[in-house]
Amino acid sequence: MAVAPFNWNDTVQWDGPGAIAGSEESLSADRLDRARYAEFLTNYLAAEGKQRNYVLNLNAEWGAGKTWFIKRWYMELKAHYPTVYIDAWQQDFSDDPLLTVISSIIDQLRDATGNKVAIPDGIKSKLLGLLKVGGKLVLKSAIKKAGWEDSDFSVEGEDADKLVDTLCSNHKERYESIQYLKQEIRQWVEGAVGLSEGELDYPAFILIDELDRCRPSYAVEMLETIKHIFDIPEVVFVLATDTEQLQHSIKVIYGEGFHASAYLRRFFRRQFALKEISKASFIESYMTLDDALFEHLFPRFKTIGEFLLLLSVLADAFSLQLRDIEQYIDKVKAAISNFSDSFDLVIFSILLLAKEREPELYRQIVSLELSLRNDSKK
Repeated sequence: MAVAPFNWNDTVQWDGPGAIAGSEESLSADRLDRARYAEFLTNYLAAEGKQRNYVLNLNAEWGAGKTWFIKRWYMELKAHYPTVYIDAWQQDFSDDPLLTVISSIIDQLRDATGNKVAIPDGIKSKLLGLLKVGGKLVLKSAIKKAGWEDSDFSVEGEDADKLVDTLCSNHKERYESIQYLKQEIRQWVEGAVGLSEGELDYPAFILIDELDRCRPSYAVEMLETIKHIFDIPEVVFVLATDTEQLQHSIKVIYGEGFHASAYLRRFFRRQFALKEISKASFIESYMTLDDALFEHLFPRFKTIGEFLLLLSVLADAFSLQLRDIEQYIDKVKAAISNFSDSFDLVIFSILLLAKEREPELYRQIVSLELSLRNDSKK
């Protein structure tokens, strides 16, 4: 099997799950040397995943490029392994995370086989068997299954015994559905590898993104429900999260004193953090300008490096994350390329950040400027 090249030097169009024709998402070139992280993780997880099931937590703070990394990695992996991508945040409207995950896995693995594997007759009923109903709906469902009407039911004697038996039966059916669908996932992985004529190999990769952005109840429930399918042989799960933020979600559900980090260790075999590079290095890699553009600017910078240092100082002062810096630099570049007269680049750069990050400060500066203008006219 060919080795993945991990050449991320060019911008690519996202063609994975959720991509919409005509509204393609562009994934920029690799400016942070992330490809080497992807190569390391691929080699490591491929070796581990052939021996056993494996669950990895990919940790990076908001704005550090988790989703970009996961999507570029997905596009690399899918050429060599059965690969599934799930955006948990886009699907947290669902009432049942387990059903969402399993149906997404089966649907995408089926596509990886070229739809050459027949869908078993019982799979739809098993998926429906996973549908979660809570509280009163569980009780109503059990009452109906037992053959009663709500008005006829009383929790006494034989009625109570019969209801307990029905509830236990529902639980058993759900458990059996999970076991059945785990086996189906395994068979689709085998089908994707077997029908690929040597292009795909084990293990399968299941990439789950944006879990930390989901509402707390959904995030916690997804963790606690998908643990039921973590133990599929030769399947690797990667959950990309801002793990600190995910711990806050857990504490919302279980209380501020709950040991969230110990709780998460129950699910993950290992945690890997995307190393954050310095803001100065990121700006230097992203800011590409011709020296000629600086001739009409004030103050006069001897080198572009001096200007980049200014931007990095401002980024620190306003606590910008990498995603914020990227947007900020785009605006600065647009302004520089469109100004024909001299203007103060330092003041402009500060005002640009103040308007978005410190609106009250920006308002005071503008008010002062207008006041000075009026005094000048008088």
